[in-house]
Amino acid sequence: MTKIIDLSVKEKIYKSKKAQISILNDFRLEVTAGEKIAIVGESGAGKSSLLNIMGLLDRNYSGEYTLFGSPTDQLHTSQLAQWRNQRIGFVLQESALINSLTVEDNIKLPFLYASPDKKGAGEIEDFDTVVSAIGIRYILKKKPLECSGGERARAVFARGIIMKPQIILADEPTASLDVENRERIVTLLFSMNKEFNTTIITVTHDLEIANRHNRVIRLERSK
Repeated sequence: MTKIIDLSVKEKIYKSKKAQISILNDFRLEVTAGEKIAIVGESGAGKSSLLNIMGLLDRNYSGEYTLFGSPTDQLHTSQLAQWRNQRIGFVLQESALINSLTVEDNIKLPFLYASPDKKGAGEIEDFDTVVSAIGIRYILKKKPLECSGGERARAVFARGIIMKPQIILADEPTASLDVENRERIVTLLFSMNKEFNTTIITVTHDLEIANRHNRVIRLERSK
């Protein structure tokens, strides 16, 4: 089994308006390619911060991180950007859609920054497959503000997986969805895992969904 993530966090300092909080103390995680991992825990334990670290969005912590076999502190800015666009799919709560663009253009944004080998006819096929599986074809010409919260959540999810990344980091991807659409999202995630050996890491408060992953990791607040 190929180790895809090797993360050791000594400490992450989170600064709020009122205090400075230490989270993820002495946290250790190893992930092999193709695993499905759920992360659970109470608010403030560092679940979203952990996803940001794994997704190379947050490098302000004490520790070491090896991703795809490379120490991340040795990567150039351009390589970090390329990995975030092509190798890591983000479905994060703060992943805002651009309100001046249609839902379709929002979903296709990652293609603009793709390498030449990622462009071409495959774009159309991948796009059609994703929007059909999630059931959002009817909102493609709408602007985000014309959509419901659940519709926007599904559009964010589509954008996160459109490049068929090696790792998908999902932060409460089903929180605002009804039962039918929640199942669509989970089914598509697990289908990608099975077909492409995509590594799935999901933060969720839904224990039923968490238990459908290979492993469940519980984060505790630092004392």
